[in-house]
Amino acid sequence: MDNLTALKEQLKYCRKLAVLGIGNTIRGDDGLGIFIVKSIVRHYTDKYPQQNLNINKEVNKIFDKVILINCGTVPENFTNVLKEEKPGKIVFIDAAVMGEKPGTVKLIDVRDIYRVGFSTHTLPLNVIVKYLTRYIDSEILIVGMEPEKLDFGIERLSEKIYKKCLEFTEILIELIDSILEKY
Repeated sequence: MDNLTALKEQLKYCRKLAVLGIGNTIRGDDGLGIFIVKSIVRHYTDKYPQQNLNINKEVNKIFDKVILINCGTVPENFTNVLKEEKPGKIVFIDAAVMGEKPGTVKLIDVRDIYRVGFSTHTLPLNVIVKYLTRYIDSEILIVGMEPEKLDFGIERLSEKIYKKCLEFTEILIELIDSILEKY
């Protein structure tokens, strides 16, 4: 089973989902998690105007079923939101140096986080995951995308990663639509 199929299976019966985009937008492809979350918010802004979604807000909620969080480089700042919301599933999306072809998307086992390069976080992602599993009963999924360029001072995604992000965003929108339709 490929990673995207596995992700779809993991989220199929989700009642409440949190999607967190992590990264630094001035380090090229490191900002891909933020780009994806903002793209999802942008998509639902017109579809659900009553939800007052805004790509410039850090936390956006859709019908108390989907929480979209732009974490920047400090996902630990949003642990209280997650503890309060108690989503059934939490998906972290981040650039991950995995030694793969740029644009490769992988579902990373939370036990293997330490083997993957997530470089711009204030706290290591494994510390945040341990903290969350101690305080809330949510399944945590880590989605990594291999970056192409992580140069400091570049405020846009590389062309290849931009296209892969658009493709992945469409997959996430389909999954979110299925969550919103069911309930």
